[in-house]
Amino acid sequence: MPTISPTINSAWQKLTQQEITCQEALKLLINDQKIVNLNFLDPEVYARFFREFSNRSALPPLIPLLLWRNCYYLGCPIPLKPDAIQQLRDRTLTDIKIIPIAEKSYRLWSLSQNFKPNEISTSTIANPNTNDAELSDISEITSLYLTKADSQIERIKTIISGALHHRASDIHLEPTTDGLRVRYRIDGILRDITTLPVDVSRKAIVALKVMSQMDIAESRRPQDGRIGESYSSTEEVDLRVDMRVSTLPCVGGEKAVIRLLPRENPFSGLEDLGFSPKKLEIYKTWLQQPQGMVIITGPTGSGKTSTLYNSLQAVATSDVNVVTVEDPVEYVLPRITQTQVHDAAGMTFAAGLRAILRQDPDIIMLGEIRDGETAETAVRAALTGHLVLTTLHTNDAVSAIPRLKDIGPDSSLVGDALLGIVAQRLVRKVCPHCAEVYTPTEADLRMLGLEKAEVDLSGWRRGKGCANCFHSGYFGREAILELLNVDSHVRELIYEGTMTQLHRYLSSIGFDSFRVAAIEKVTQGVTTISEVLRVLPHSALSIGLKPI
Repeated sequence: MPTISPTINSAWQKLTQQEITCQEALKLLINDQKIVNLNFLDPEVYARFFREFSNRSALPPLIPLLLWRNCYYLGCPIPLKPDAIQQLRDRTLTDIKIIPIAEKSYRLWSLSQNFKPNEISTSTIANPNTNDAELSDISEITSLYLTKADSQIERIKTIISGALHHRASDIHLEPTTDGLRVRYRIDGILRDITTLPVDVSRKAIVALKVMSQMDIAESRRPQDGRIGESYSSTEEVDLRVDMRVSTLPCVGGEKAVIRLLPRENPFSGLEDLGFSPKKLEIYKTWLQQPQGMVIITGPTGSGKTSTLYNSLQAVATSDVNVVTVEDPVEYVLPRITQTQVHDAAGMTFAAGLRAILRQDPDIIMLGEIRDGETAETAVRAALTGHLVLTTLHTNDAVSAIPRLKDIGPDSSLVGDALLGIVAQRLVRKVCPHCAEVYTPTEADLRMLGLEKAEVDLSGWRRGKGCANCFHSGYFGREAILELLNVDSHVRELIYEGTMTQLHRYLSSIGFDSFRVAAIEKVTQGVTTISEVLRVLPHSALSIGLKPI
């Protein structure tokens, strides 16, 4: 993992000050593997060289390393013909010496020339030998850009810019004995990016707290803040980003986590969430009901908010009043009144819900059911002519029923109010750039309780790993969903039956369980068994249901 070095004098400065010889300067710049130490390059050298050429794109791939005694020492990853070298001599009126360097060094140097901490570069650098576009290494390019940051705030902005460019949802800044470790969460997985030196670790956290309008003098208690920044892409698109920042005192200092929330609406519709056609049809019938409760359940980070927001967009027409209570409001949606919980001011979920009921709502979205009062009010709202969408934290759809009954409302009220329950997890999708056909083993089939004769094995896929997916084999995520439709028999079992009876009934009707969804996603090549096992409780795959 790359580590950012402190600012140092360039090799050319050391040479001109006669601290080292020309050969020592070249050894300082290029190691035995022909890798250029970009930290020791001097901008003045290549500024002097390139001002002699009006069209830099016509030049071969060159890095000006040194200018010494009327001779340019140029690093080049490809062999140059004598006439090309002579043209360089004639244009610069100097001698020219070509030093072989690694292609990787030239690509990184080329990327660094256009460094802007508030710009997200979406372009790639061509391979000097093949002229084909290549993706840069996420750690190397972020580390390189950080060396060019002039201040701590610029350093933080550079880290944020890199995270946005590489589809990260969160940034972790963690103090260690070696320095401040920087990690990005990409497709739900944390990846080591770089480590800031110990001497700038505390300064970087202070800079982040300044940007978040936190108390920089207080480091003994957790703090929360927000940042709103604009970032420009190479397509000249202004990217507005909201960032939730959280700090936590820990051994070695303070850890900070930045949640990245692009302000532009990222929700395209229910069809893109991961519902199968059958499940999507059932779910849409719930949303078309004039009253009742729909519960989305799953752990933190399972995509519940995305499902809720897509659902709200589907129902927020001009002839209905849609109101939400959220903690916090993550995205601002059109045609919807959104309110935020503020416990210190007395604006709790329960208080907000009671206030909403006096606002003539048709559809209510409640961010989370946390206590008995909120559950009771939400259930009664669903029974009195309102469609209520909300979330719970449970392992699966069936577990939401005893959880809701335990919180407070009467069993008969819960049964009458519920329209359906969706449980979900987010699985990484097989990278489309490096996907290959995969024949499952007997162990793979046993994991899903399948026999080779009863499934189609032609659609199974897995990723080999490539630059597009950071060599993980996965690119992007999709929800894997379990759907519990609350029909008349389920309502009866909620009121006077047991959970065992409910499970038995669901097994008899071919319940759309996690296992059914997992079989569907894996056999269609959307994801892999290892990814399903990573996100689903193993008990969900042991239910003896036949795939549909």
